[in-house]
Amino acid sequence: MVQLQFLGRTGTVMDDLLNDFLAETAEILAEAGGALVAWEADPADRAQLDAIFRLVHTIKGSSGFLSLPRVTALSHAAEDALDQVRRGNRPANAALVTGVLGIVDRLNMLCAALGRDAVEPAGDDRDVIGALAATDTAADAAFEVAGVPLRRDDDFQAELQSWRSIRVPLPLLDSVMTGVTDIVLARNEFARMLREAGASPTVIASFDRLSDSIAGMRQSVSQMRMQRIDKLFAPLPRIVRDLAQDMGKKIAFQTSGGEVELDREMMENIRDPLIHIVRNAIDHGIESLEDRVAAGKNITATIAVSARQSGNQIEIEIRDDGRGMAPDALVAKAIASRAITAAEARALSPKDKLELVFRPGFSTAAKITAVSGRGVGMDIVKANVEKIGGVVELRNDEGRGLTILLRVPMTLTIISGLMVRAAGQYFAIPRGAVREILLENGDTVRIDRVGGGELATVRGEQYPLLRLETVLGREGGDDDEDMDDRALVIIRPGQGQSYALSVAAIHDHEELVIKPAAPMIMATGLYAGTTLPDNGRPVLLLDVQGLLAAAAIDASEAGRSHDRTAEAEAQASAARSAAQLLLFRDTNGRVRGVRLSVIERVEEIPASALFESAGRVQAQIGDDIFAVHAARLPDAQVTQKLLRLHDGHAILCYPIAEVIDIVRLPDAVQPSAAPGLIAGVVLVGGDPVELIDPFWLMEQYAALGDAPAASQPLCRLADDHDGWGENFLAPILRNAGYRVASGDEAVGEAPDVMLCLTEDGPACAHAADDVPVIRLRATIAATGPEDDTVYRYDRQALLDALARRVGGGRA
Repeated sequence: MVQLQFLGRTGTVMDDLLNDFLAETAEILAEAGGALVAWEADPADRAQLDAIFRLVHTIKGSSGFLSLPRVTALSHAAEDALDQVRRGNRPANAALVTGVLGIVDRLNMLCAALGRDAVEPAGDDRDVIGALAATDTAADAAFEVAGVPLRRDDDFQAELQSWRSIRVPLPLLDSVMTGVTDIVLARNEFARMLREAGASPTVIASFDRLSDSIAGMRQSVSQMRMQRIDKLFAPLPRIVRDLAQDMGKKIAFQTSGGEVELDREMMENIRDPLIHIVRNAIDHGIESLEDRVAAGKNITATIAVSARQSGNQIEIEIRDDGRGMAPDALVAKAIASRAITAAEARALSPKDKLELVFRPGFSTAAKITAVSGRGVGMDIVKANVEKIGGVVELRNDEGRGLTILLRVPMTLTIISGLMVRAAGQYFAIPRGAVREILLENGDTVRIDRVGGGELATVRGEQYPLLRLETVLGREGGDDDEDMDDRALVIIRPGQGQSYALSVAAIHDHEELVIKPAAPMIMATGLYAGTTLPDNGRPVLLLDVQGLLAAAAIDASEAGRSHDRTAEAEAQASAARSAAQLLLFRDTNGRVRGVRLSVIERVEEIPASALFESAGRVQAQIGDDIFAVHAARLPDAQVTQKLLRLHDGHAILCYPIAEVIDIVRLPDAVQPSAAPGLIAGVVLVGGDPVELIDPFWLMEQYAALGDAPAASQPLCRLADDHDGWGENFLAPILRNAGYRVASGDEAVGEAPDVMLCLTEDGPACAHAADDVPVIRLRATIAATGPEDDTVYRYDRQALLDALARRVGGGRA
């Protein structure tokens, strides 16, 4: 490669600057994407807006220094739009966020090209800049840029002073860390020699200053490889937002534990598996809006990603409240794909059934989509995590959600540890897992033996008790001082778990450098690594979760306190009994609500399935036709959402624009002045919501429902010689809710009413005395005041006569 000269420097100077720019910009863009999504949820957060503005401003400044016109123009457009929001000249809305995210995507594309070709590609960014611009004139700032070589003869001497970071190979960092560890060991040895030699206070003071400097250097070197895990979480909000919008789902995304630090190289290795799991959860873990409504779930799904430190491991938990996985369905799929035989399936445990998703090529997806289905590619996820010494665990709650736990090592790191003693040996406990420290014989502690185990009660709260010597198999040691003044350490290894650990003594808190222990030691499951405290004696770091597994006890916090359990049950019962309200946007744009209990399902049908007949709008759904509450056919569109209201007998469809949420029905309802579609108004989240009256709706369409056949009165047509009764009258009667039988048709039961189609027909003359008779005449005018016949074409008079004599029907 020909290297150009820059003020005595070679072209590699620009290569280094470009690499630094690309690395910094990639981090900024990932952080900006997540920050934008968070700001969209709370536009009033000025601190978040200022942070996004500074990120974009940084990209603009760096790109101008490197002469990257396209990057500069894009970042300037985003900066200008955000500045207008800061000054109050432009509203903060979803359109603005979408526009800025479009700029972020284009910058990512340009950075990828820069990293590949070292030249900014030619192109035109008017589309994304114009979409963001507040006015048409803003698009004039966009221009087409030709390829610009990055190596140029400018004077970088002054600017180079501002670059304060360099790239260091990881093996070099490891070498430096090893050297610092050796210095610590030498310091500890020297400290013992000074104490044994009785050194003067002046020498001791000088050595203490040296020791403090070494401790600071050790911490700095250790942290060089570490990075906050929120850098790993940064792109996830954007991924969730875009994919949820594409699939028409409402998802609330949450992260926690971003302050946990992880080795940079380890973070890169788990980035792709984490993104794959989140995308799977959105695509096939979270149900559609209609399915969530039918399941009685909150219409807004939740995906939560959290991180926590456990000894020498980082635990990353991805939890969703979707449909979970059905173990039997997994087995059926595996048998159908010939991954296992039926005989093998019968021998599988519940855990083994779930782990079928880790089989290569296994998928539960019904169809191939742009996003992998639940289980597709999970073999790759597991392989990548295990390659770096981690494990993948599945915690399934069928119908309620799935939790995937990734446990990965931190390699070389520093943690805050608590030094304890048991059976004459020293051990370390991760400080983050320690909840409280007490004396075992203290006034607030009571120890009881229950069923062969021990239970510690601390201020009314109960914890299963583990004695460290017992778990380690060192009971009955010869260390007498371990029997008196023992301490209790309340440990909380994870959410929903806690226990008390009894140790002989508590010593000090120290910042500990953690390394993996020997394979045979790690295989016991009791230890998370080894550390070297300041006294120079190697100490094993306890795995607080592994101690639980070895002791085989249940440390779940659920149900420990009777009062809390009763209270939780009462709250759950109240929540179950509280009426739920389905919020939706009506076709006229109003936000309305209806009790969830009257909704059979939310249906989405093609617009072509709606039709108008006999003055009413109806819908064909499968082989059935249902009435639709609409004055006319909806405006032309591809599909139409319908609420199917069900009263136990009849179904009525109510057209809506979209489902919004499921909330608790407020107690305070302001009723309407008169009966109608709107039963009243309630406040939900401070906004008025109109309540639909299902009783009024079903009352209006009751004539279209089908009453049970046994409850419909039976009308017998007599003297129907010319077929007029069967062809003209019978359809009217059936539509009015009556059953109809002709004179010679045997139905096995006595009629409720006899309809004589001739005024003096013989069949009516021989009718039973207890069967009412209605005679129909062919002329409009009656023969006189005593004439009780009904004109055959007077529909209302006929229905009124039927109602007076037998009731029923829908007259």
